[in-house]
Amino acid sequence: MTSASNQRWKPLFIFNVYRLIIAVFFVGIVFINITPDFLGPFDGRLFLVTGWLYSSFAIFSIFTIQRRWPSFHLQITVQILVDIFAIIILMHASGGVRSGLGVLLVVAIAGGSLLSEGNTAGRTAFFFAAIASLSMLIQVALADIYYWSVYINYTYAGMLGISFFATAFLTHTLARRVRTSEDLAKQHGVNLRYMEQLNDQIVQNISSGIMVVDVLRRICLFNETASKLLGLKEQRNGQPLKSIAPKLAKQLTYWKQSGKLTSATFRPTNGNVDVIATFTELKQGNKANILIMLEDATLTTQRANQLKLASLGRLTASIAHEIRNPLGAISHAAQLLEEYPHISESNSRLTHIINKNSQRVNTIIENVLQLSRNKPPNISIFNLSVWLRDYINEFISQHSLSASSIILLNADDLLQVSFDQEQLYQVIDNLCDNGLRYSQGEPSLQLTIGIESKHPYLDIQDYGMGMTDKTKNQIFEPFFTTEPKGTGLGLYLAREICEANQTTLDLCSNNDKGCCFRISFPQLIKN
Repeated sequence: MTSASNQRWKPLFIFNVYRLIIAVFFVGIVFINITPDFLGPFDGRLFLVTGWLYSSFAIFSIFTIQRRWPSFHLQITVQILVDIFAIIILMHASGGVRSGLGVLLVVAIAGGSLLSEGNTAGRTAFFFAAIASLSMLIQVALADIYYWSVYINYTYAGMLGISFFATAFLTHTLARRVRTSEDLAKQHGVNLRYMEQLNDQIVQNISSGIMVVDVLRRICLFNETASKLLGLKEQRNGQPLKSIAPKLAKQLTYWKQSGKLTSATFRPTNGNVDVIATFTELKQGNKANILIMLEDATLTTQRANQLKLASLGRLTASIAHEIRNPLGAISHAAQLLEEYPHISESNSRLTHIINKNSQRVNTIIENVLQLSRNKPPNISIFNLSVWLRDYINEFISQHSLSASSIILLNADDLLQVSFDQEQLYQVIDNLCDNGLRYSQGEPSLQLTIGIESKHPYLDIQDYGMGMTDKTKNQIFEPFFTTEPKGTGLGLYLAREICEANQTTLDLCSNNDKGCCFRISFPQLIKN
């Protein structure tokens, strides 16, 4: 049975236990012959038989309540009516209203009024009061007519009848208010549970890590994001912060001492990314827990870079013309000077330096301008293998390489991909230039076409010395470069172009035998 059903039937069960106790008490005192003078002196046999029947009915009622049959409303009606008639008979056997048993009728009416439910609860309560009053008046009238009792008192019976109606009214009013309060409390409970679930969903699914520690620095709560950022694989509620995240505990101590709300970037002991922590006190009475907000420093850096690039794009758009015009004049003058027939060798070397650096500055301007233009890709479907063969031949020719310098491995000659061909050329050219710069020996590069999880991919493998962990974590950041003459925008632009073409670019391997970059295309299309 549901909790709501138990709460509904339990009061009826308790009231029936009360009925059974009263009935057994009446039978017991008659059976052991210690009956008080005011119980059953008029007709002891009728009093005993009624008590036995009343006890049996109480036992039977317990059985029907346990079975939840018949209906709740029908059981209340039948049981209260039986209470009224049984008490009236017991009252008659005890000499009438003077016996004092009429008080039991008040209890029965009060119980029926409290237990009655629905829109008809008020009418049911007054119905019980009317039946009890009428039954008592009939009993008094019959006793008066047939002289069954010496004590005939209509006034006392009338006062009891008034008390029945007053009891019905008061108990019904009280029951209605109690039910209203109960319904309101239930609704508040539902709202609180909903808000609790909503808050739990927000806390667990928010992009920031959330952790709460108490004054003893024991973990009270943390969400899934915090667990991932700290590298925790199981719930650690109740454990000291220092034992599972010592670096975060150190940052917390520093915050307590310095009052600086935001920590420096640090990497948790078991974590894989750098983290920034923000600390806030949560005061509740005399307690002061600590709320710790954890942010992925990589995301923060990316947002900062995006703001930097957006500002840079607006800046370059406004001054590009002012820079390129004098730069073109410088380059043109250097070319004219270089063509001068009587130029000395030292001056020729200087003009060559001017031309080379002018070209480099122009390349930087072009790359930065490309960041601000956000040119939409012109995606087309083409055979990747055929396209790569043409590209490799052109790349070998441009760099004066041997045919064995670049190896192309095909898993599927008919494999087709969707990409902007001009932008793909820019991406692969950047990766191949980088790989050729660091590769040692023959072959210099290996390009592999394959399929993984129904998605085509292209791997570009070099044969260099690999990268350090610090370099590996920063290669896709804008303006990061290990080359003195590099711009630091090549790999960043390559990844941005891939994302614009719904493709991913990642470093899939890095060791002392070289690096491998993978371009994963979004869809497998065949002829």
